[in-house]
Amino acid sequence: MSKRDYKNTSVQEPPLDYSFRSIHVIQDLISEEPRVGLRPILEHPENLAWIDLSFNDLTSIDPILTTFFNLSVLYLHGNSIQSLGEVNKLAVLPRLRSLTLHGNPIEEEKGYRQYVLCTLPRITTFDFSGVTKADRTTAEVWKRMNIKPKKARIKDAL
Repeated sequence: MSKRDYKNTSVQEPPLDYSFRSIHVIQDLISEEPRVGLRPILEHPENLAWIDLSFNDLTSIDPILTTFFNLSVLYLHGNSIQSLGEVNKLAVLPRLRSLTLHGNPIEEEKGYRQYVLCTLPRITTFDFSGVTKADRTTAEVWKRMNIKPKKARIKDAL
């Protein structure tokens, strides 16, 4: 196999542990600075499958995370994420299977678990707990009772 062929193959990057680093903004990790950024550390950043950003100072889910299409495990617990709507950003990650958000202010929101499970139906582990069939059923019932369809929202706005 030539070097050129090797570069075109899918190589999974090792997990990145950026926990307990007092990170405020994820963009700081994507810097081109060799001592700071992901790019110099990762040969194929698009193949990153696991990242731990737990116990930092993140207040939102940075859209840069949505560029890692092979991301399957994302730890965001112990941060300062305040809006459940932030979870919507992660819906574009087709391989995301495990997510942690406990220890963030959003955990105190009514319907926290159900909202996340409705928004991210492919995840199988949430906050280090397996997602059961009963969880899925409860989340669907919660969704029907609490989330208006988009068409209804448009009519309400008129």
